[in-house]
Amino acid sequence: MSTILVVDDYAPNHRLMSFVLEHHGYAVISAFDGVHALECMQNCPINLIVTDLTMPRLDGIGLTAQVRADERFNGVPIIMVTASGKEADAVRAAGIGVDAFLTKPVDSEELAEAVSALLSRKVAPALDTHALQPGPAR
Repeated sequence: MSTILVVDDYAPNHRLMSFVLEHHGYAVISAFDGVHALECMQNCPINLIVTDLTMPRLDGIGLTAQVRADERFNGVPIIMVTASGKEADAVRAAGIGVDAFLTKPVDSEELAEAVSALLSRKVAPALDTHALQPGPAR
């Protein structure tokens, strides 16, 4: 069973994403900002991170930068979710190593599909590993 770290400071979004992932058979660890997420990663093996962009103390960009800079964790796939649908935010996220960028409100199936695809890609490194591959239009 894969373990997903869900990082979001807004409780309703956090609960929804956790519920969706647990429903799809993943174990979920919760963090409410980037600092807390880094602490969690020290204590539990994580297979994938789903993080909000905007959070207090350490936002999703800062969290991603620290994860990518740490060789223990730099291969962990990261999905960033945000209420901002700005292309500039997606480009910035891709530039620091985010693997997928989803906008809120997050579609449950889209989230589950992104997680499944990234975990499969990690297991099968022969697949294309470029950040932020465009998906089908919805």
